[in-house]
Amino acid sequence: MYPLDMNPIVTPRLRLVAATAVLTDLEIEHLPQFFNQLGVEPAPDWPSDNLRDVLPFFRDQLTGNDSLVGWLSWYWILDESDGAKLVGGGGFKGPPSDGMVEIGYETRAAFRRCGIATEAVSAQVNWALAHADVNLVVAETREDNEASIGVLEKTGFKRAGSPSESGLYRYECRSLES
Repeated sequence: MYPLDMNPIVTPRLRLVAATAVLTDLEIEHLPQFFNQLGVEPAPDWPSDNLRDVLPFFRDQLTGNDSLVGWLSWYWILDESDGAKLVGGGGFKGPPSDGMVEIGYETRAAFRRCGIATEAVSAQVNWALAHADVNLVVAETREDNEASIGVLEKTGFKRAGSPSESGLYRYECRSLES
């Protein structure tokens, strides 16, 4: 259905598909073909403005560098009886560095407050921590973003460390071996 060198992460409700250079290029240049490649119905609010700004970076990083697949963006797909829907996305800001990766995520408005982000973030954190060279996943969120704070706390993150800028909280999730 979609060109992948790696299997999706499957959770009870979701299928998480790692971005590739091909998928990201379609997402930028040919959105109808992007939805078709993922096997999801078109989403008028995808990509969000936040995501649209970083897509060229993801595409450039992934082009000719398959080792980054999984360490950047992932698409969250909800398979329902009436069809598959792209419900959000998340991923890492790059491959592990000094045992750490940073995660970010966004859920489409129509799918917020129903546990989608908690399920997807938990799966992605577990995926990252299953790699021997990762023992810490960090995330930053605005101090007033109660929904994101809730997702992080439900998925095992603890508030710790200094954020990169004022108005943010920093959260960390460590592997069991740490």
